[in-house]
Amino acid sequence: MTALQHAMSPVLSLRGAYRDEASHDEKAISARHKTAAADALAMALLTLGNSGDGDKGDAMHRVEQARGFLVEAVTALSRARLYDPRIRTHALPVLLDSASTAEAELSRLHQIATRLLWQNHAHLPARLQATPLEPEEEAQLAVVLKGLARHNRIGRVMRRRWVLVALTAAVSGPLMGAPMIGAAMACIAITLGVFGK
Repeated sequence: MTALQHAMSPVLSLRGAYRDEASHDEKAISARHKTAAADALAMALLTLGNSGDGDKGDAMHRVEQARGFLVEAVTALSRARLYDPRIRTHALPVLLDSASTAEAELSRLHQIATRLLWQNHAHLPARLQATPLEPEEEAQLAVVLKGLARHNRIGRVMRRRWVLVALTAAVSGPLMGAPMIGAAMACIAITLGVFGK
């Protein structure tokens, strides 16, 4: 062994030890990234699958939320691809591009999420099947959903609070002696209720 080989031996052994340590953790790191990607893709599909109530603000909120989940999924897939080159992913500019309308953007993001899930389903961890709820848990869930439905209706009414103001003025106008104001407000409320969105 030459002097140079003898001097380089500790350096080479350290480099090899680093790679050996990384190879033991490689599967755990890859599994962690794959799990994060599977969760983010599932959340994106749940967000995109919710039809909402047709409100443009709600659609834009869902677009932004789904885009955030997809960015998280693509980042995790890209990190997992370092350890498993069979994983397919997209470039971030593909996700950050946008369509002309909110509905078109929701459709585009749903297509991307579905494609990513389909291309990587063999590599992502399997989702556990849900078991049926106990009868008392199902009854509790029904009570919670009934409460949420009530809050959803109240929220829908509050988003259209101008109709309430117009109807109040239309009803109170004749009572206070201003029938022309009441009739005008009723016409405005009906017109905005039918044609305004």
